[in-house]
Parts: sequence; structure tokens; C-alpha cells
Amino acid sequence: MTRVPPAFRYVYLGLFLSGTALALGAGLQVARTSGHGSAPSNVQEAMDQLIDPAADALWASVGTEETVHGSHLHAPRTAAQWLKVAGYAQLLVDGAKRLQTPGLPVGANAHSRLADANTPGIRTAIQIRADIDADPARFRAAAIRLEDASVQALTAARSHNVSGLLDAGAALDAACESCHAAYWYPRTPPLRLPSPEEFATRAYRP
Repeated sequence: MTRVPPAFRYVYLGLFLSGTALALGAGLQVARTSGHGSAPSNVQEAMDQLIDPAADALWASVGTEETVHGSHLHAPRTAAQWLKVAGYAQLLVDGAKRLQTPGLPVGANAHSRLADANTPGIRTAIQIRADIDADPARFRAAAIRLEDASVQALTAARSHNVSGLLDAGAALDAACESCHAAYWYPRTPPLRLPSPEEFATRAYRP
């Protein structure tokens, strides 16, 4: 599993860190983690080696950056930059296909600690395996949804389509969040949202 991600945002806060730096850092992470000679042997490895770093890099490659000087769109501009984004999308396609492997273990063994295992209520490998086994077609459908969003991103990258890449990023985030909510996130009642008055007294403002 990936770490619990925020919902995909078109806006990146750039007061201290530019979107270009984000893309570069994520791209380096993809390069480090994708050089494995064999396919990931379980769901956690597929997330760690392929899906998580590639998704982060793709999301960071395009968006509206808000700075003290205003907002501007950052996106791939050169053929080399678009080729790099296409590479991220292809890694996502590969990872999504791997998740569709029948009987793919969730972790290295039934007692493997998954990402964010210390988060109260986070689902364990045994629990996730039981959910998948109860309805394998449902999990495969979630992986196919991820693949479809990844193919959408790949198509946009190959055609140098910025708006298409933004749409694909949103579709990718929805696919990730829906699967995580179904299998990985804690199954506890949501916390009560504070009132506007409470929020005003507690919110941190630099």
C-alpha cells in the first residue's frame, strides 16, 4: 500500500518548494525503485516499487502553483519531459496489471507489517487478504480501474495533452482512494468536523 495520500490537487503550495523540484525529487524516487529485475512478489512491493513513486511523480509533474508572486501552471514542455511523464504512466500500468494477478499475496507473509502499520485501525495483511478472497472480482475491478486511469495518463503524455494529464491525475487519485478506502484505511467512524468558530481558534497560521 502507499501511504495515505491527500486527494489529488491541481494546486500545489509553492511558497517554499516549487513544483519543478517536486517533480524532480519524485522522478529520482521512481528511478531508484523501478530498477528491479523481477516483478513485485506481493501487493506491498507493487505499491512500493511501482505505483506509489510513479503516481507521486506524475501528480507532481503538472499543476497550478501558488506562490507569493501569484499562480501559474507548471507542466511538461519539452519532448524529454513528456517522455519522462509517459514513463511514470507506464510504471503505473505495469503496477496495476500486477495487482490483477490471481492470488497475489498482500505482503511477504500473512503477518507482514504494511505501510503505516502503526496508524490506529489500519487494516492488516490478514484482514486485507480475507477481504480480497471474499470477492476477488471486486479487487480485480479496482485494479482495472487503476489501469484505466494509468492508460489515460499514458495517452495524455504521448499526445502532450496538459488538460488530459490533469484529468488523468484526478482519475488516478479517485482510483487509489476508492481502493484504499475499501481495503486498507481504518474502518472507524469519521471524526467530527469542528465548527468554523472552533477551527478559527485552533488553525495554525504562520
